[in-house]
Amino acid sequence: MRGDRVTLLRSGIALAAVLGGLTLLGNPSPAYAAEERPVCKAYEKNTGGGAPQKPETQTAPVPETVAPFAIMRIAEAQKVSKQGQGIRVAVVDSGYSRSAQDYHGTVAAGLISQIAPKAKLSDHPVLKVGQEKSTVDAKQMVAELNSLAKGNTKGLIVDIGLPAAQVASGLDTAVDTLIKKGAIVVTAADWSGIITDTDRDVAAKVFPNANDSVVTVSASGTSASDPDFTVLPNSNTDVVAPTYGAPSTTLFGQPCWVDTISTSFASAEVSAVLALIWSTNRGWTADQVIDRLYSTTSGREGQGGRFWGAGVVNAYDALTRPAVEEAAEPPEVEQAPMAREKVDPLATVRENAIWWAIGGGGALGLALVLRPLFSRRKGSM
Repeated sequence: MRGDRVTLLRSGIALAAVLGGLTLLGNPSPAYAAEERPVCKAYEKNTGGGAPQKPETQTAPVPETVAPFAIMRIAEAQKVSKQGQGIRVAVVDSGYSRSAQDYHGTVAAGLISQIAPKAKLSDHPVLKVGQEKSTVDAKQMVAELNSLAKGNTKGLIVDIGLPAAQVASGLDTAVDTLIKKGAIVVTAADWSGIITDTDRDVAAKVFPNANDSVVTVSASGTSASDPDFTVLPNSNTDVVAPTYGAPSTTLFGQPCWVDTISTSFASAEVSAVLALIWSTNRGWTADQVIDRLYSTTSGREGQGGRFWGAGVVNAYDALTRPAVEEAAEPPEVEQAPMAREKVDPLATVRENAIWWAIGGGGALGLALVLRPLFSRRKGSM
């Protein structure tokens, strides 16, 4: 499904994407002006507990020239949407509760709440946090997804912000079950746990990746917006979203801005945009919501080529752009019934009469020929 939808969309929206993107990138909304906020990554871990560092020692100005929410037109979209009401977003990440030890889940939840403030969130931690290295627990992910699949999946969006770096038994089945039950599953296109220097395409190393209905999200950006730009190419990517400069919440509940280009946070943003679309169109199926997202993307921030999918998410257009009606199929025309052959009730009689006439004529002719012969023989007697 992914290949068909994205390939068709690329050709159809290429020109509009470029023109729209240039306009958005050149004119970020003044609603997101520079302000002092802690950088989200300043409070990356809290493995030892205790009070956070003083915010004033970890602040930086929110970038003026890079405004992710303005690029995706979030403020405009919120005005014409139901802001996620009636939608639940399951955050499959590092956790966002008070006991969370890594900032990923808290920032992801914060982004979702900023974009779709009326959506309900549920916490599903899958990260094993270590002092030196953290790893995604694939088995725990399977357990969390199975738990979600057993519950009510109506209006459910599952945001897998931290994909697994290894396949686990039952993972694909759990994802398939969620999708069959009508949920939308979103996943980040990569994670730092799978970074290598040689990979040209990490599609085969990011899990789940078997179901084409999964919305795979990468992050857009340029070296100008983040010198440490390290998003890995993933050919399964469906859409992208900018993250550098987005407002969220720190591990300790304070406002912060995202100071990195992250597919995990892009996944959260896209999940929230899907919540805006679905809450405003509750009669739509999951596939209809996803198709709407893909068909209304706008310009690309930076260069991504085939690893950028359909382009950068445009929340406002997803909610307001008139749907393109498919060309009506010509009405089926019934083939006219073949004319019935007329039946002549006297055909047999006529045919027999003809043959009797031919036979009789032949006999009469023969008699006339033979008459002189019989006359001579009679005279000679």
